[in-house]
Amino acid sequence: MRRTLIISLALVAFVSWYGAPIARAGFIVQYEMTGQTGDQSVMAPTFSAPGITGVNLARGAGLTASTGANSMNSSGWVGPNADDFYSFGFNVGPGTSAVVDSLQFATRSSNTGPGFVNVFDSVDGGAETLITTITQTGTNFSDNLLNLASPVTVHSSMLILLRSANNTSAAGGTVGAAGTLRIGDYSADNGQTFQPISVAGEVAGDVEPVPEPASMLLLGLGAVSFLGVGWLRSREARS
Repeated sequence: MRRTLIISLALVAFVSWYGAPIARAGFIVQYEMTGQTGDQSVMAPTFSAPGITGVNLARGAGLTASTGANSMNSSGWVGPNADDFYSFGFNVGPGTSAVVDSLQFATRSSNTGPGFVNVFDSVDGGAETLITTITQTGTNFSDNLLNLASPVTVHSSMLILLRSANNTSAAGGTVGAAGTLRIGDYSADNGQTFQPISVAGEVAGDVEPVPEPASMLLLGLGAVSFLGVGWLRSREARS
C-alpha cells in the first residue's frame, strides 16, 4: 500500500512538472531608458519574458531624432502623418501565448510638441486599435499607467504605437516643426524613483521549467519504487 502511494505521488509530480502549461505573471517586455541620450536610432529591450522576443523601441521614419536625457526624443510631429510615431512591443514564440493587462511609460512634450497623444495597439498583425489618448500639459511629464479595460490575448505579436492625435501643441497653439515629444521611464512618485517602459500581463506556454527539489525527490522515490517492484516480481518468477 505504501509503495503504491509513493508511486502515485511521483506520477502526480511528474505530470504537474512536465505535462502542464506554465503561466508566468509579471512583465512581458521592458525598456530601461536610464542613460539614453534621446537621439539613439532604436532602443533594444532590456528584458523579455521566457517565450517572448521583444522588438526594438523605435521612431517612425517621419520623425527627426533629438537629444533628451533618459528617453527617446523626436521632433517632426507636424501633421500628424502616418509615419510619425513611436513603437514597441513583442513577438510570441511557438507554443506560447500572452495576455496583456497593462502598460507603463512616461511622455513629455516641449511647448510646441504634441498636446494630445493617441496610444494604439496592433495585435497579431491586425489593425491599430485606440487604447487611450494622453493629454500633455506644457513641458510636464505625463506618467502613464494604463490598465486595459479588457486584457488582450496575443498569439503571435503585439505592437504599441504612440501617435500625435492632432496638430494642437502642449502649450495650446499649433505643433511646430521643432516641437518634440519624448518617451521614457515611468515614475509613480513624481520623479523620485523610476521603472522601465513596460508591457505587463501573463505569459503561458509549454516551456518546461527546472523542477523543484520536492518534485525531484518524489520522482526519485517513484523510480526506486518501480525498480523495487520489478526486482520483487523477477525474484518471484525465478523461485
